[in-house]
Amino acid sequence: MFIDGFYSCPTPYIVAIDIAAHVLNPYFLSWKRHNQLIISALLSSMSIEILYLVVDCDISHSIWQTLEKVFASPSHSRFTQLHGSI
Repeated sequence: MFIDGFYSCPTPYIVAIDIAAHVLNPYFLSWKRHNQLIISALLSSMSIEILYLVVDCDISHSIWQTLEKVFASPSHSRFTQLHGSI
């Protein structure tokens, strides 16, 4: 559910009306922890040749989207590049 973007990042802070202050959103903390676990799993399963594609991605959904764009529709030049890295 994180990878497909179903659970988007909640706001980091919420307004606590009873104390009239911004407090850390517990849903954000949980989301951030799960997102980091998924990112770690994804990155640890990638070769160095693939890691450069996702180096600027900061959430698991953007990593997945990037990989999907690159590998979902193979082109001749992409096929040649991958074949050369094998």
